[in-house]
Amino acid sequence: MNRLCCLAALLILSSPLYSQFMEFGGGIGGMHYTGDLNAYPRLEKTRLSGNLVYRLNLSEIVSFKFGLTAGNIVGNDENPRDALAEERQHSFNHRIIEFSSTFEYHFLSYRSDKNRSKWSPFIFLGFGLTQIGNTSPTYEDYSKIQPVIPMGGGVKYELTKRLTLTGEMGARKTFFDYLDGVSDGDQRIKNFRYGNPNDKDWYFYTGVSLTYVLYKIPCPFPYVPNRSILNRIRSY
Repeated sequence: MNRLCCLAALLILSSPLYSQFMEFGGGIGGMHYTGDLNAYPRLEKTRLSGNLVYRLNLSEIVSFKFGLTAGNIVGNDENPRDALAEERQHSFNHRIIEFSSTFEYHFLSYRSDKNRSKWSPFIFLGFGLTQIGNTSPTYEDYSKIQPVIPMGGGVKYELTKRLTLTGEMGARKTFFDYLDGVSDGDQRIKNFRYGNPNDKDWYFYTGVSLTYVLYKIPCPFPYVPNRSILNRIRSY
């Protein structure tokens, strides 16, 4: 069994991908939303949030990231966007827990030993599931777990060979119009508790994170060039 483990380690270590393959960490940031109450992001409506990150660096320019993000989104009709909002005077404060998986593309090979640059801009796109918490009883007719499409970009900077600092700005497209508790209502009832059902809600996360790169697998055999791996295997 030990011999098989060492052989597997030799094969992995012979690949240029492994030296910085796995990465994990976390960060802090802010979360806000747009929808029927807020037509555009408002700084005063941003709430503290955070995330945990596990990343697989598939190559020097492509990564696959698993993320867990938690925070709050808020909104109200204090600064009404139209006469309907002025009458509606609705507000909400919802907890968001998101699990996502995204592909990241880097424009520079900032981890390459041949590249002098230690930073790179990147973009990302993926899929996620969001759980909406701290909701009112009116949400009983809706699922509190909704699919989202995370998308955005940012910059990564290699502080050391093991530590990477990342700044990112990302949007989450939802397929849901009741994130803020306002959607299509019975317009015959003049309570003004309705909005535009064709305008789906979005929320956004902006933050910084620090991640740690794993480099090595313990093995009694030193690293050998690709051409000598078969000789190692034959020796068994």
